[in-house]
Amino acid sequence: MSKVLPKHDRMELRKAIGNRVILPPQARPYFRGPAYLIAHACFACQKSWKRTGETEHACPECGRPLALMGRSLQVPKKRDDEQWEKLRKLWEAGFRFWSYRSFPEAEPYPDSLREVDAWIKRNPKHRMRAES
Repeated sequence: MSKVLPKHDRMELRKAIGNRVILPPQARPYFRGPAYLIAHACFACQKSWKRTGETEHACPECGRPLALMGRSLQVPKKRDDEQWEKLRKLWEAGFRFWSYRSFPEAEPYPDSLREVDAWIKRNPKHRMRAES
């Protein structure tokens, strides 16, 4: 009867003749997804969704194009028609909702709809205004 080799020796023998190949550990791919999601709004439905900023998106409910609003948008309630009208006017004038941390000197957005027209006239070169 033959003598049984210890397990370590058997493994070394298998490696030497090519029956045992030990591969190095492989890192699993890490999918991060998009860098971040950005608020998009539908003024007809008065709703907002977070989407990537890479492509244009359609409203899931009515199919109209969504407006890219910015990451710092505070979405009003669906029934608050005055605030939605304020958002629409600001968006149509080219204003977007990004963080003020980078621009502390920029004048904050108006609080009510009646202040919007005067605010837009006062801020033609506002830092949050999109390039036209």
